[in-house]
Amino acid sequence: MESIEIVHEAFSRLFPEEEFRYDAAISYSGKFKPYNATVRKIGSRLHFSLSSSWKNVSDEIIIGLIQHLLVKILRREKFLSAAASAAMKRNSGKLSSLNMQLYDDFIKGVSDVTVASGSSDDKLESSFGRVNEKYFFGLIDKPQLQWGSGSFRKLASYDYHTSTITVSSLFRDAPQRLLDYLLYHELLHKKLKFSSTNGRMSHHGSEFRKLEGNFEGGSTVEAELNAFISSSHGIRLHRIRRAFNWRQLLLLR
Repeated sequence: MESIEIVHEAFSRLFPEEEFRYDAAISYSGKFKPYNATVRKIGSRLHFSLSSSWKNVSDEIIIGLIQHLLVKILRREKFLSAAASAAMKRNSGKLSSLNMQLYDDFIKGVSDVTVASGSSDDKLESSFGRVNEKYFFGLIDKPQLQWGSGSFRKLASYDYHTSTITVSSLFRDAPQRLLDYLLYHELLHKKLKFSSTNGRMSHHGSEFRKLEGNFEGGSTVEAELNAFISSSHGIRLHRIRRAFNWRQLLLLR
């Protein structure tokens, strides 16, 4: 299927009663991480940029990807008022499709089959080993493990597309327990994946919160994280203290 046909098909399946009023194009780039994608809207033109890893994936799954991107960009452009209300009414208040579900399942599967390559930092490796044995019975396949920038605005993240956990280098010299908690939180994302409603992904459902509470002594983690970051970056943290919430800093890419 040609790229313009894929976009048109994705739109018409999601909004069957709406006219497709856009010029559209899809390009593939080797600069993206595997299975990443973005969309830009300039006037009436929609440009979808996809990682080259999407080239050999089924059109039905790519349609689901395009639908996710359509919902995101058209909601931002205030387009979805009439179209989405009708579609959501037909779907019990949810804007979704079989193709979007296929895409979600595909991305969840990617994280399960991606194998870590090369060696990771010894401290991250040790933390993963401890957490995996203690909380997951050693059953979690090791993801890619890496240090990120020294940011206190994003403490850690899990990338489903590459099965990579990135931890702020702020924690290179952190107490073992804090690093273990960050790894535990991100490994829960690897284990539980995500849910998707109205084109939006949810990563912290009720099961996630329940399992998150299993971390030994987890009730004091917030205070410990605050204390560690404050002691390491007191001046900078003091300036944003009112907005600081460590739970919002454990993000998904």
